[in-house]
Amino acid sequence: MIRGWTAVIVFTTLAVVMMVGLNVRMWRRMKQVTAAAKAEAERDAIESDQNPRSA
Repeated sequence: MIRGWTAVIVFTTLAVVMMVGLNVRMWRRMKQVTAAAKAEAERDAIESDQNPRSA
């Protein structure tokens, strides 16, 4: 019976570690994409501020 519970604990721990790892990876990617989008929007805003007089 002890072996069964040990297997359950080990399996659950591995599943939790995998889920945390996946969430951290997705969060970092989402943060990176958000930062890139903000930088691009800021760049577009600067360009649009400079261009209307010439257009």
